[in-house]
Amino acid sequence: MNVHNAADLEQYTQLMSRQRLTLQKAKARQGQRPRDRRSRQDAYSKFMLSLMLSGRQRDDRHLIHTSLIPPSYHPCIAPLAELRPAAIRDLQLEIHHRGTYLLLRSITPPQRMTAIMALMEDKKDDVVLLQLYQQEDEISLEATKIVNIGTILLVKEPYFKVMGDGEYGLRVDHVSDVVHLKEGNTMIPDEWRPRLIEIETTGTAESLKLRGNAAVGEHRYRDAITEYSNALKQPATANQIEVIKRNRSLAYLKMKQFDAALSDTGFPTFTSTPSDKALFRAAEALYYLGRYSECCEVLEVLHTNFPENKQASEVLARARSRFLEQKTGKYNFKYFQAKAKKLQPPHLDAASYIGPVEVKQTQSKGRGLFVTKAVKAGDLLLCEKAFSHAHVSDRAADNAGSSSEVTMLVNIETNQGFRGGQADLLKSIVQSLYRNPSLAPAFTALYHGPYEAVTTSAIDGEPVVDTFLVERIINFNVFGCPVSSVISHKNVRDGKEMKEKAHHSCGIWTQASYINHSCTSNARRAFIGDMMIVRATRDMESGTEITFWYHSPLGASAKAEQEKFKHWDFVCDCAICQDSRDTKAAVAAEREKVMKNLKRAYENPLGIQMRKANKLLEALNNTYIRPAHEVPRLLLWDPLLVLVRMYARQSDVVKCLDSASKVLTSLGFIVVGADTSTTSFAVVKWGLMIDQLVETFLHLKAAFVAIDAYDDAARADEYARTAYKTLVGEDTSFNTTYV
Repeated sequence: MNVHNAADLEQYTQLMSRQRLTLQKAKARQGQRPRDRRSRQDAYSKFMLSLMLSGRQRDDRHLIHTSLIPPSYHPCIAPLAELRPAAIRDLQLEIHHRGTYLLLRSITPPQRMTAIMALMEDKKDDVVLLQLYQQEDEISLEATKIVNIGTILLVKEPYFKVMGDGEYGLRVDHVSDVVHLKEGNTMIPDEWRPRLIEIETTGTAESLKLRGNAAVGEHRYRDAITEYSNALKQPATANQIEVIKRNRSLAYLKMKQFDAALSDTGFPTFTSTPSDKALFRAAEALYYLGRYSECCEVLEVLHTNFPENKQASEVLARARSRFLEQKTGKYNFKYFQAKAKKLQPPHLDAASYIGPVEVKQTQSKGRGLFVTKAVKAGDLLLCEKAFSHAHVSDRAADNAGSSSEVTMLVNIETNQGFRGGQADLLKSIVQSLYRNPSLAPAFTALYHGPYEAVTTSAIDGEPVVDTFLVERIINFNVFGCPVSSVISHKNVRDGKEMKEKAHHSCGIWTQASYINHSCTSNARRAFIGDMMIVRATRDMESGTEITFWYHSPLGASAKAEQEKFKHWDFVCDCAICQDSRDTKAAVAAEREKVMKNLKRAYENPLGIQMRKANKLLEALNNTYIRPAHEVPRLLLWDPLLVLVRMYARQSDVVKCLDSASKVLTSLGFIVVGADTSTTSFAVVKWGLMIDQLVETFLHLKAAFVAIDAYDDAARADEYARTAYKTLVGEDTSFNTTYV
């Protein structure tokens, strides 16, 4: 939804052709054991040369970085105890070696590209290139912390393949298919032990705890977790165990493993006299997991037991703010707009508000979102923080290929591709689910098409994350988004954008993902940073299904719209689409002819031919049969708005009111009193919510003021603000947008 489809790029077509050919050649070799593998020395020299060259600066301003999704395969769900050891020399091409594992040691530093790569050896001194996908980015965790010289990895059910350059290698797409073996692990061969980092692997619980503390002090949080975990395997008192776990919880917090951090604090059954550190770390984990009510409860205990702790008071105030947002839907939108402009990425400290809505089955579209009480146009339905959000800077978006942030994510199997932040989004979600399994159910419950995912969520005490399930869910549920809908609205107001724009930045909002499409939508989404705001665009009775458009019906042919909907496996059957299918070819041709004549009348160098334009508009209007409030007349509103502007400049109040009324009518509104009569102006029924509505209502307001109809002017102003609030998510910026 509002994301860039890569199909319009020449690079995409060329890439797909090359990759299909590569896959065909690779498949032809399925099951073979290659006899032309490079020798250990040749493989090492080639890798180190590539590593050296990758470190040099390259002029890649005209390149679009590509991330390829291979044919899908399931993650390993077998316990390690049931897997058999395998050797590199026994691997077969294009085979997932189910029921086996490889024990590998890195003989090179890592190279980070789309994947993290390293040359690995096994016990028989054979070597193979290993590609680890969906690993944390360099800012979060350096590649050398994931794999480096001497790192020992266990790869479950290895996938051996022909790579894009014709070489052979192992590809690991599921993060749960790789196990880092720490020093002291009994699976490590004796001949590899002397080359481990020279740190004693045994000691007392106290000495290992001190090593963990030192690692934390040096920001080596993964090493700290290992040291604390080893300490917990040693004999220790109850007090020592509590301290070690509490210290480990800090390392888990730094690694964004909030589930594990929370568990280590003792939550929810703290000791009778929990320490301030345990309480504070539990509260921090709960905060980042979005569990604000429980977070407040823990912080209140902390504040009561340790009243001198000023930081606790400050954090409690912040947690209470999130809890109130979550319960009431009341936000400081002005503050959010200011923060979104400054933050890079624009990720706001805010809670999700899920309003009067519920997920239910629809009659024909699977699950949908329904209102649980009557709502009015402009009412807040959702204000949801993104489950995950990938920001692409404006500079990168405007100069495609100038930054690694702009990538092309291509799925060869589904023949689909996106251009923007989707590759980063995929990696971010995979990592989030792996670090914090408690977050998985809300995400994995989303629609993912025919893909059949594994049902096992954990094995050997570790979470199982299916990368291909994540990719399928993103494919069907991703939203493109601006930093702020105010910016988009201003661009429309100023004539810089005439139609709905696609965005490189994107995200997943789990609750909003249940909203189905309709061209005659009754809700509208807006964005501030990573917050999606959904408001009603018309009055709805309790039990009404909420819909918004996935692609705007404005300015697109019905055929083009239906082509876009194929991506989501549905055909739109709304009144607009149904009317388009029912419209005879002769009528469609007549409309096209009238529109061409209108364009000529408007582009007359001597000025708009008003009389001719009005006749053409009347002729266009007469081509429609069904009432506009049932089927909006999408070809009419734009040329009618041109007349509104013209009459407003001429101070022709009567014609301005009449044309503005027709703009609203063409969009499906039912209005009364939009004239010089004594009938009070009112919107009886709201129609399609488009950005130009605000301007239309403000023209009505000015016309009413001109005839001293101040009550009507006030109502027109109220409607303008309601439209604005619905379009951009809030109305605190209205006065600065429309001075």
